[in-house]
Amino acid sequence: MYYFYIVQSVSGRIGFGITGDPNDRNKKYTSHSGDIIKFPYLYQGLETHCKGLERSLKKQFTDKIWVVEDWKTEWYTEDVSVNYVTDLVNELIKERHLKVKLVCENFDYTTDLSKSLDH
Repeated sequence: MYYFYIVQSVSGRIGFGITGDPNDRNKKYTSHSGDIIKFPYLYQGLETHCKGLERSLKKQFTDKIWVVEDWKTEWYTEDVSVNYVTDLVNELIKERHLKVKLVCENFDYTTDLSKSLDH
């Protein structure tokens, strides 16, 4: 299985990404930030569907992507809320019949995924 996540920085900026190993990915965010970083929402699904979801968010909502010196990041502008991104994600999953589902809320690397929403 593969994962799509929504992430929130220490300052509150909302981002997103994909990974095959959410524990390792979360540890890297935590290591770089100097604080435990939460994935407010962690989704699981087919790799191609998770990658398609990420690609759609990058392409369809470019006006809300945070750009740093011509580099398009995987973070949104400061005015974007976690609810805004979650609504977009859920809408894309439904409209495109993606085999991706929410498996955990407020995930960090200390979370036991076996006790997630999916189980």
